[in-house]
Amino acid sequence: MNEFGIIGVGRIGASMARNMLSKGIKISLYDKNFINSDNELNSSLIYDDLAEFVNSISKPRKILIFVPSGGPSNEVISELIQNLDSNDIIIDGGNTNPGVSFDNHQKVKSKNLLYLGMGVSGGVKGVLKGPSIMIGGDIKAYDQIKNSLSLITSKTIDNSQSFKLFGDSNQGHFVKMIHNGIEYVEMQLISSVYYLMINSKKYNYDDIAKIFEKWNDSELQSYLLEISIRKILEKTDDGHLIDRIDDEAEDNGTGRWMLNYAIELGCSVNMLNAALDSRFISKNKDDRKKISEKTEVSHRDFEIDIDALTKAYSFCRLINFIQAFLLINSANKKYGWNISISDALNVWSNGSIIKSSLINSLYKNYSVDNIISDKKIFKDLNELKSGLIDTLSTSLKNDVSVPCFNEALIYFNQMSSATLSTKLIQAQRNYFGSHKIKIN
Repeated sequence: MNEFGIIGVGRIGASMARNMLSKGIKISLYDKNFINSDNELNSSLIYDDLAEFVNSISKPRKILIFVPSGGPSNEVISELIQNLDSNDIIIDGGNTNPGVSFDNHQKVKSKNLLYLGMGVSGGVKGVLKGPSIMIGGDIKAYDQIKNSLSLITSKTIDNSQSFKLFGDSNQGHFVKMIHNGIEYVEMQLISSVYYLMINSKKYNYDDIAKIFEKWNDSELQSYLLEISIRKILEKTDDGHLIDRIDDEAEDNGTGRWMLNYAIELGCSVNMLNAALDSRFISKNKDDRKKISEKTEVSHRDFEIDIDALTKAYSFCRLINFIQAFLLINSANKKYGWNISISDALNVWSNGSIIKSSLINSLYKNYSVDNIISDKKIFKDLNELKSGLIDTLSTSLKNDVSVPCFNEALIYFNQMSSATLSTKLIQAQRNYFGSHKIKIN
């Protein structure tokens, strides 16, 4: 009998299977459309019949699901419920909406089964080497899998393993959703820097890579910066790969979910909004082409102050994390949760897509669970702000869009202002709608 079952042997499921097998964990695999092209999976048992797959796993059964969220995941869980016994464990390892994860937990619990919502970060290579895992659900189920998770995950900042139970039900997937929102903005920030530099006509791909490499050898180091260097330098037979890549960018939905939570909780995540907008606009390729033919833009070469750009990038990254932290704090207050931001940073510090020196620094040097009271982060922002203003001035004068940079400055300026323009909005609403005015 095998210790675990894995349903869905795509890229992530296959990487998880290989990781577990390499640590001596016996597994069964189930995938109706599975084609085994990976020799490392030959030792495992592969099934195309769900009942046989379930019966090959020792009780209480522990089954990991790695199928697309939505219809496919719901179908798998519904089928599993009919084939499992009391106290068997269903573990949803997909990118699942936290609300859906909560509903799945209720459905599973009604059948006397145990449930874990497990957010997994690391990509194909990261999951193979040691993923970052964020869990919510039944502690009884967690206690039965944590020893196995200790074998397949990476070491974190505090020398623990890169997994954590963040609370009941959907809180693991909520933390993974926050991780993905941070990732969206980090990706856009790097892309905006690349775009500004390439449009200045003062830098070629090698030049940009060298600046990124310098950053990556400093406190700006990150996995996303590292892979960006690789892709900027990647060659094809007739030049650089990036010259052949279409500029239409997809999204997997997790950023939209985080934005919806922010709206529900009344939190500003305007940098994430800008990162999503950039992807949405990128999909309107025909419209963009037509408008570009009718619009006058600057085509002159321009200089970039790299020191200012470095400060701007650092400023924006800090604001990105502040917005994420405040959203977590709002969710804790609204829903009665107790998600620790320090614990989240620790889990993200190794194995995750957003692992970086900044995460290590935030964990060690800042009061992240009460970030508004932290004096150091605002001292840093004040020192970096001038670089952001200079960089934005350069982009605006030369008609080069740098999504997320302007939003970071707007957010900081408003959050650091004792009075806002919204005084007049109150007055306007009072006039046309007789809405009550709040008086100081």
